[in-house]
Amino acid sequence: MNNQFKSAVACLFLLLAACNDNAEPIKPADKQVFKTQTEALEKAKQVEQVLLDGAKQQRENINAQTQ
Repeated sequence: MNNQFKSAVACLFLLLAACNDNAEPIKPADKQVFKTQTEALEKAKQVEQVLLDGAKQQRENINAQTQ
């Protein structure tokens, strides 16, 4: 019975310590957590557009030469 009482007191103490008002509040996460990843994605989209434009121009050149 003595061990159970000590365990109960220890649990209550831990609960009270966890609910301390002096603790710093949790800061919200940055709005741009994945900023580098989104920038890389934007660059990849730009490169894709350049490649698509180049492929279109090449197709037009080939079609012009075959006619």
